[in-house]
Amino acid sequence: MAIFVLGFLALMANAEVDLDAFESLVKNAPDDALKVYQNTITRKDLSAQDLYQLHYQAIRASASTFNNVILIKAVDSLKTPPFKALADEDRAKILTNIGVGYRRRNQNEQAIWHYRCAMNATASLQYKSALKVNIAIAYTRLEQPAIGYSLLKSVDREMLPSFMQAGLLTALGNATFALSEVDKALSYFIEAATHYAQDENYRAVKQVSINSLGIYVLNSDFSNYHKVLADIALESSLVDDNQHYLGWLRELVYQLEQNQPVTVSTTMKAYSLGAANAGYASMVNAHIDEFNLSLPKVTSQLTIRDPLPVELGKAWCPNR
Repeated sequence: MAIFVLGFLALMANAEVDLDAFESLVKNAPDDALKVYQNTITRKDLSAQDLYQLHYQAIRASASTFNNVILIKAVDSLKTPPFKALADEDRAKILTNIGVGYRRRNQNEQAIWHYRCAMNATASLQYKSALKVNIAIAYTRLEQPAIGYSLLKSVDREMLPSFMQAGLLTALGNATFALSEVDKALSYFIEAATHYAQDENYRAVKQVSINSLGIYVLNSDFSNYHKVLADIALESSLVDDNQHYLGWLRELVYQLEQNQPVTVSTTMKAYSLGAANAGYASMVNAHIDEFNLSLPKVTSQLTIRDPLPVELGKAWCPNR
């Protein structure tokens, strides 16, 4: 990826900034996008509009990569006079992106706070529907899937563009799995991956496919498990982020494919706890039940990773 970034830096050094290409980089390689961002904002010839878009997209990229320094700096930049009017017009989207940053860090109450602020900041019924999806995801992560599912079912899917439908389908998959509707969850995940691919968000295709992996194992569908895993393995950052869950699946599948009773090793126990803390407790517990594993049920001990200061979006949500 380093050679690609160098080429992209050269492109962004030209007179005109290719914001469409930069947005694609934010979606598919956010760490690399932030390197481009830090180099590009030093240019003295950028228009206020281009510089605003770079800061705005940097919030999206840093929200998902845990780069708090850049996220906070970009948010603060949008509060300054050159960008304030533009940011006020986009305040619902800015609040949403900040909310995603909180959710990624397991600060789910703060995520909900920002999503609700965003709902008050937009008149668009379509965008309000999309925000319901985000709120439902946060409630599901707070182990309140029934609240999340109720919100999701109230969303008129046909109102949403393809990429928003992908988010809705992913959330429905997570909520229905938590409610023990396994096959329905798998169908949601597969359909979500199709919509992400249509939006050319290939990282998201792999991310949602990680959810499908555990269901393939539950169904002893090892052919699809290996096929999907091979695709996920191409995204090293996703493998690193989900190493305990993927390790749990690897150890489990290896033994299941030998058609022998599964022996729970010390390594598997460690993987089960790590997977639970990464948000996969319900999946691990489903495997424990399905394959009669001699292992206590795991509970999700979600830790707040690299927490952000509270109410980063307060400037765009004065009434809360």
